[in-house]
Amino acid sequence: MQKDSGVRTLSTRLTLAGVPMANVDLVIMVDEKRRAELDQVAKTLEDNGLHIQQKLPRFRTITGTGDSALMEKFRSIEGVEMVRPQDKFQLPPMDEKIPQ
Repeated sequence: MQKDSGVRTLSTRLTLAGVPMANVDLVIMVDEKRRAELDQVAKTLEDNGLHIQQKLPRFRTITGTGDSALMEKFRSIEGVEMVRPQDKFQLPPMDEKIPQ
């Protein structure tokens, strides 16, 4: 398997091994037609196991954490356009020898 960044690689390995997943950070995009109902979509996601962190109506986006095994369930909720793990980035420590 090709190496990938942290969460995504770990998720793939654990899923393939059949091991239940731990909570992962998720980004959920609400369908354009349901933009005005973002709060209702968020409530439905929460009722189905998502722990809401942020609602960003301007961007039709909800962020939160949830069991990766529930991602398909989240995708099937009416008004959800897309569900994906949230990418994480970390800059190297400050060092005059390393460009920032």
